[in-house]
Amino acid sequence: MKKVLFTIALMLLPMLASADAVEIGGIYYYLYSETKTAVVTSNPEKYSGSVDIPEKVKPEETETEYSVTAIFNRAFECCSDLTSVTIPGSVTSIGVYAFSECSGLTSITIPGSVASIGEFAFYGCSGLTTITVDESNPYFKSEEGVLFSKDGTTLITYPIGKTETAYTIPNSVTSIGIRAFLGCSSLTSVTIPNSVTSIGDRAFYDCSGLTSVTIGNNVTSIGRYAFLGCSGLTSITIPNSVTTIDGYAFRGCSGLTSVTIPASVTTIEEYAFRECEGLKSITIVGNETSIGHCAFAYCSGLTDFYCYAKEVPETMNSVFKGSNIEQVTLHVPEEAIEAYNAVEPWSNFKEIVELVDESKFDLNGDGVVNAADVVTLVNHIMGKKAE
Repeated sequence: MKKVLFTIALMLLPMLASADAVEIGGIYYYLYSETKTAVVTSNPEKYSGSVDIPEKVKPEETETEYSVTAIFNRAFECCSDLTSVTIPGSVTSIGVYAFSECSGLTSITIPGSVASIGEFAFYGCSGLTTITVDESNPYFKSEEGVLFSKDGTTLITYPIGKTETAYTIPNSVTSIGIRAFLGCSSLTSVTIPNSVTSIGDRAFYDCSGLTSVTIGNNVTSIGRYAFLGCSGLTSITIPNSVTTIDGYAFRGCSGLTSVTIPASVTTIEEYAFRECEGLKSITIVGNETSIGHCAFAYCSGLTDFYCYAKEVPETMNSVFKGSNIEQVTLHVPEEAIEAYNAVEPWSNFKEIVELVDESKFDLNGDGVVNAADVVTLVNHIMGKKAE
């Protein structure tokens, strides 16, 4: 709510200004005579080189000084020749898209005075490797050049220009912000700790180099477009804590070959796995899972679909559009075969066969059948012999 109010306030600022933007020392400002404050705004010719924003400005032919308190929405947007910006200690707010698409910007320092940073402030800054925050700032902090909320619970922005290939999110983080890692193509692996409960919209959008993501066991929601366009992603483990996979979450993840959706998931929203052309098998473990429009559309490599639900899941005919399900085998519980055969789109599969329930082989109860279950079995046998 605070972010919404902040954005609205910045949008209204030009209406409150006494005149059009004024150029002072090569920088454009909106001036407010009542409060004696100035807000940095866009340059019609675009800013370039190094820009040093002063704490105070004084227009020509006046003795009045104005304190520079904000950077307006999109003030430096698409200033590709901008190489550095000095933000003074008088600035308290940075607007949405303020520095977006500033490809020449390599680092930026947030002073202790800044209380709010608008969404997408550093979106598309392909050369940005470091965001530094003054230690006196009570609202934000930085660790290894990454921007966090002061308490460390929200990861706000991972600079797109960082060259590291692997990153482990700190255990203090509970939420990954909107577009936090957007376009970070250098990253190949990310570890999300158990402290994280939510992955924001577009969090890993277009991280084309990402091949693996480990999601902690307390994440409950995966946001819209969260991993859209992560074409290099070959494996993803969705933990039993997740209840909702939002729309477009994994759209275009063409490197995925299989996915298992745990029993905890009750909603798979529209286009969630659309155009995952490499998917050969999909498994839905839950008994009460609602599947949205085109959730598995254009998964052209699909050969097997496993559904544990004894009651036919709520969905629509478009869910498998373009996935050639007339060539795909559907695996369902034996007692439900007749019900699936009676309802589209399920009846359109090549064949519907009895599902072999592998859950009984999940000996350690972690929701996955793997080598760890063999270890559990061996330990059990050895324990019996010891008795």
